[in-house]
Amino acid sequence: MLSDIYANTKATDFTINFFHEVGSQPKEAWLAAPFLTTTEAIDILTEKGCEVSLIVRFSPVTLPAALKKAHENPRVRVRYFTDQKFHTKLYVVDDVALVGSANLTHNGLKANRELSIVLHQDRDVAFEQLPTVFDELWNYADVLTDDVLKAYTKAFNQPGRPHTEDAFEKFLRDFVPDASPPSIVVDSDRVSKERSFIQAFRRKYDEILIPFHNEIVELAKKQGLGRKEYEGQDPQIEIGRFLGWLRLVHGSGDTWREAPILPREEREKRIAEFVSIWQSTDDTVSTDMYEAEQEIKNISNIRNFLADPEQLEQLDFDTIFDYLIGCHAFLERLRFVPKNLGTNLTGLQRLRIQFLKNNTIENTKETINYLLSGSGDPIVRAYDCIFNARYKLRGFGEACVMELLGWGVPGRPPFNNRTIRGMRFLGYDVENLVSGE
Repeated sequence: MLSDIYANTKATDFTINFFHEVGSQPKEAWLAAPFLTTTEAIDILTEKGCEVSLIVRFSPVTLPAALKKAHENPRVRVRYFTDQKFHTKLYVVDDVALVGSANLTHNGLKANRELSIVLHQDRDVAFEQLPTVFDELWNYADVLTDDVLKAYTKAFNQPGRPHTEDAFEKFLRDFVPDASPPSIVVDSDRVSKERSFIQAFRRKYDEILIPFHNEIVELAKKQGLGRKEYEGQDPQIEIGRFLGWLRLVHGSGDTWREAPILPREEREKRIAEFVSIWQSTDDTVSTDMYEAEQEIKNISNIRNFLADPEQLEQLDFDTIFDYLIGCHAFLERLRFVPKNLGTNLTGLQRLRIQFLKNNTIENTKETINYLLSGSGDPIVRAYDCIFNARYKLRGFGEACVMELLGWGVPGRPPFNNRTIRGMRFLGYDVENLVSGE
């Protein structure tokens, strides 16, 4: 039974027990707290099958180890602020909420004399406004990525780092860009158009597609994915081929989007079904252009030549083009090449002519070098290569950029429209993430 008040006393109950008592099978939770030192409350929810959205603040209190554990939990999405203006403590689990003073710390959950009250959707009018409050914070918060977590961990572990909030916030700017919540200050809730687009872009890939992709890798391996043609190779190569094969062979036409959206348990069964077919089929190419041996060679060329600035500088345009068509998204541009470029030419020859006509070799090298070997956040570099006039290549859109980024930058899986449609065919809710070219 839920208490109406949690103040960490025997008379009122302890805050941690709210998460135990909120229900045996909670579906979704929205948690916001500036300080995080333990994932105990989060673990209680996710062990019951609950999906958790968590907002925290980078501060002298928030522990990188706790953030890392939350970030690696497949049922948790994490966003963050760096500004002290984020001071909200709000925990909504389905139709019940806890609002008060307790942080997600050991003391906040079990020891401090906190005061938090429970609101019920069917009882308390104020509950109706809480999802809106959380959504506003969620939409402004930045996505926690592996790179950001590493930067925060490095800052937190610096010898002599500041321990006061004001000093730590200023100190942190040398490691992590500012991320501030909206406030009553004039114009403080205005987000630049570029930052807004980059955040939407990051959420698409780092918060949705990458976790889903990682789940597919985990479940496919569990079911025995591993054809002999790919033995000893980067598993991403076979996963990419598997998803592309699903789209072409089993999800052709519009059938990829007609498959039902499934929960994790049902997705696992569907993955098992198609891994079994993949492992036994004699045709893993079917309407595609590359056998496994050529696919492996294509990826090797991208990594060894395009992702190496010195090697890239030595390449002529034709060789760069030959390596770029190792990206399926670029090869699929064949469908859009006008035939009037030469009726006696193959589609690939016309694509080559069109790409050279639209892009100089200097710009092409600059863009590839910046995308695959530049400094800073890979998502920002990808955004620039899609939207920034300096780096944008004509005829090389979002799907091409994100596939090339995935093959050339360690730790980032490749995505193109074919693989996203393959994911949708397996039951993942990603149909709206297919990019326009």
